[in-house]
Amino acid sequence: MHRGMILLAISLLSLSACEKDFDEKYQDNLDQLNAEAKAIESGVIQHLAEGRQADEIIQSAEGPNGKIQKKDAATQ
Repeated sequence: MHRGMILLAISLLSLSACEKDFDEKYQDNLDQLNAEAKAIESGVIQHLAEGRQADEIIQSAEGPNGKIQKKDAATQ
């Protein structure tokens, strides 16, 4: 009986250590994933801004008929 209680105590301590190790690894992985998600989000926001800027440039170059007007070399 005494031997069984010692084994139970050791098992519980081992389980506690494994749980702590798992929690630390889980948190490290979660932190890494969050950092990568922020980097991806930043890149997406930058690309969207560039796309909007390109759209604005195209719209400002369009004439009343909706087509991009070419400038004549003679009028420049």
